[in-house]
Amino acid sequence: MHVHAFRLTPGTDLKHELERLTEQYALRAGCILSCVGSLSHARLRMPGAFGEEEVFRAFVEPMEIVSLAGTLCSDGLHIHISLARRNGACIGGHLSPGCIVNTTAELVIGELPQIQFRRPLDSATGYGELSVQPRSTDDAP
Repeated sequence: MHVHAFRLTPGTDLKHELERLTEQYALRAGCILSCVGSLSHARLRMPGAFGEEEVFRAFVEPMEIVSLAGTLCSDGLHIHISLARRNGACIGGHLSPGCIVNTTAELVIGELPQIQFRRPLDSATGYGELSVQPRSTDDAP
């Protein structure tokens, strides 16, 4: 496994930066190993059932990142986030653009060189869903 570590600074959009890093490092099978920090704004896609309209919620308050998990590839990112509010209550959902770093985000990404992720459309869910494939030795970084 190759490991990349970054510090994201105040005002950075977390989702956009993850997309940029995925492209910059040509990640074909990336995973988030760790992320701690804080957000000043959050925009999350909330859980829903297949076929339901997507629901987004926005939060404008300081929140601690207590968990960030997901997979990264050129076909797209699938990332979930959990945030702690001032009173200790936690909220979470699908990471969307509009999650803005407050003071810092210390991010560690793992790159799996022997496999590649793809996201072909799954007609059962309506989303591009994860497909894990071996990477040929000619393609290894």
